[in-house]
Amino acid sequence: MGIDFIRKAAPSFRKGLDRRRIELATPTLFTQEPTSVPRAYAAQLRGDKSLAIGEKLGVRLDGQNVLTTRGLDLVAVFKSPTAELKSALSASFGEACGTVQAVHSAARIAEITVC
Repeated sequence: MGIDFIRKAAPSFRKGLDRRRIELATPTLFTQEPTSVPRAYAAQLRGDKSLAIGEKLGVRLDGQNVLTTRGLDLVAVFKSPTAELKSALSASFGEACGTVQAVHSAARIAEITVC
């Protein structure tokens, strides 16, 4: 009677171990990398200008101000640019490109990532 119980109980126990072994053998278990999102900066829209999500803009350093342009037209001004943004722009000769991530029309603010 004891050996019959062991034979019946043992296969289900092995199956449980086999499932975990298969899980550990999957190639993506420990190789998943977190996705990174670039930092977005808030820019105040100028006058009656409007922006679209995904639009490419020029970002330039003008003294202590950071301006956003569409061609030669001033579109937005960064409200409070960080020192990190200013130093990155000065390292790239004061010019960079930006992409509009979100537009808050009620507040007249656009979120722009600088690349």
